[in-house]
Amino acid sequence: MEIDDRFVAATPEGVSLEFVLAGLGSRFLAVFLDLLIQAAAIAVIVLALVKGIGFSTPARLYVTTGAISLVGVLLILGYFVLFESLNAGRTPGKAMTGLRVVRVTGGPVGVRASLLRNVVRLVDWLPSLYAVGAILILVTRNHQRLGDMLAGTLVVRERTAVSRLATGTAWNHQAQWGAPAWSNGPGRGVAPAGPATGPGARGPGWASPQWLPPELSHWDVTNVSTPELDVVNRFLVGRAGYSPEARGRLASDLASRLWPRVAGPTGPMDPEAFLEAIVLVKSVRG
Repeated sequence: MEIDDRFVAATPEGVSLEFVLAGLGSRFLAVFLDLLIQAAAIAVIVLALVKGIGFSTPARLYVTTGAISLVGVLLILGYFVLFESLNAGRTPGKAMTGLRVVRVTGGPVGVRASLLRNVVRLVDWLPSLYAVGAILILVTRNHQRLGDMLAGTLVVRERTAVSRLATGTAWNHQAQWGAPAWSNGPGRGVAPAGPATGPGARGPGWASPQWLPPELSHWDVTNVSTPELDVVNRFLVGRAGYSPEARGRLASDLASRLWPRVAGPTGPMDPEAFLEAIVLVKSVRG
């Protein structure tokens, strides 16, 4: 068994995406950080309510107590749902620990799935200290607590290099990423080539030169495995058949997962160009 537990999701487009599952320790740390943030937010709001309304009369006491209870419920539940559904499955705690929530299909978690998994979180906390959830994460094959199983979600690891690379820019915002000098743009290789045939073919526009342009000469793709390279090749061969939305999502997802395995890139680039570069370096260096 590998050190990292992995899950392979088959997308509707026929591309298999591999995820590294988050373990109990990293998930507990993410929840702990989120609870600290929630506690700080609740403390600030409670102080504001007490100062603004107070407990000087029975009516004020009821109003303040009710407002505090409502704010507590909304923050405890709404916090997770809001961040997971609007921030690509990442709460602040998950973002700080390099985790995110995804559907078992590899797609993003929506409001409905996030709401379900977080309502059931109350059961996972029983009898105390996340006991039920912790046991299920340890014994289930895909490290799922009860909320994950009912909502069809997984908590997976992700690298954080891309978010550091260009503040405010993500792989799925491809219009903000420029094509590198060695490429004529997304989906184009270094030289024209004939029709692609056979295993590993990369589609129209690809060549297999025995040299690397200067921009790629220092890249190290040793850590990219053969199965991962095969997934990239299948995507590049069939990308013309995807809808623009599916093509962009798959390119971003594949690029995000391979980024930590590649040494050398020094600036932002289009995800498809990044995938092309990996295949090019591999084809030259083997």
